[in-house]
Amino acid sequence: MPEKIRVTVVVEYTPDLDHYPVATVEEAAEFDERENPLSEYPSAYLADPEEVVSVTYEVVST
Repeated sequence: MPEKIRVTVVVEYTPDLDHYPVATVEEAAEFDERENPLSEYPSAYLADPEEVVSVTYEVVST
């Protein structure tokens, strides 16, 4: 079976609620998941290296 490397990145950020049409961090998370997905805006989520809290690499079979 072919193998690939899976990279898992954990990013933690504090949303500026003034820039969201919502009132809580929970609602901001739901808004980002729905309207600002990582797959469409990767540079927005990875712009600040200090927000990257962990990175893991693993071999996976495909």
